[in-house]
Amino acid sequence: MSENSTGKPEIIGWEITNQCNLSCQHCFTAAGKRAHGEMTTAECRTVIDAMADIGVVTIGWTGGEPLLRDDLEELIAYAAQKKIRSTVTTNAVLLDRERAIRLFEAGNRAVQISIDGSTPERNRKMRGTTDEEYGRIIDAIRFCKELNSRVILATVLGLENLDDAPAMLALAEREQVDMIRFCCYAPVGRGKRSDIKQRFGFGGALPKLLAFVEQAQQQESVIVDLDIGFGPVPPDYEFHQCIAGKETFYLKATGDLYPCTSLTYPQFLVGNLREQSLAELWQSPKMRGASEYPLESIEGHCRSCENFRNCRGGCRGVVLAHTGEIDASYPLCLYRLAAERTASK
Repeated sequence: MSENSTGKPEIIGWEITNQCNLSCQHCFTAAGKRAHGEMTTAECRTVIDAMADIGVVTIGWTGGEPLLRDDLEELIAYAAQKKIRSTVTTNAVLLDRERAIRLFEAGNRAVQISIDGSTPERNRKMRGTTDEEYGRIIDAIRFCKELNSRVILATVLGLENLDDAPAMLALAEREQVDMIRFCCYAPVGRGKRSDIKQRFGFGGALPKLLAFVEQAQQQESVIVDLDIGFGPVPPDYEFHQCIAGKETFYLKATGDLYPCTSLTYPQFLVGNLREQSLAELWQSPKMRGASEYPLESIEGHCRSCENFRNCRGGCRGVVLAHTGEIDASYPLCLYRLAAERTASK
């Protein structure tokens, strides 16, 4: 293990199914139909046993749409028996009051709700939801709040909906959620189609993105989280310390294991749980190939930056998604943009 590792995976992502009731154009997993060979309930219970053995603290259940797994509550309850906490990421269209109660009774205490528009029209443009479905999403937020579950809104932010971001902040404040996460668009899954890149890629709008990020960081009414896709963000401009394969991993519904959600590329596949044990795969050097990626291999403007050794050139998965090159410099660096703005004054 790296000297910076805790020695155990603190929180892991588990894509429990690829099946989804929506078909979002920017979906990084290209979810839709159930994948061939998805793990059975019995297999999932065995995996949970293995997770407990290596010290997994929290499972983030995701998909696809995890609520389409009829055994989700059973698996959450089984994980709770093994002292593993759960959070569920859902588009919330199927999250009625009864399902929210069942999740809570199974032991789930946090729900991340994916919503990409402050109005039915804006969310429909991003996710294809109807007015009725949007109403269900808002109701789901309130059901979970009534149960005292932690509620997090997750919004994919791209060029097309950047102007709606302040309204999303207002929505989060109005519904009194615990946090809103802004996830930076990345051209992966369905999102790598050329027409989607044109709609969501920031291009020359990076200054507008920086202005919003600065605004979001200043407000205090709701906690704002900006994911790794934005790179170093104001006011501190310190990049995250990569924990891929050190404190996290990402498990696909078919048993394929990757170091992180951002690293689901063939070259980062560590192995499959039907072929090797989780304990073996967790100890594999391939787990830490990205988090310990050599600085000397990174090319471009990052090398001359004073923060290079701190941020290590940003998330290699995000860089690969945007540039197609694992060795490239970070393409959406807000720190670099802010520095250029200051220098021009």
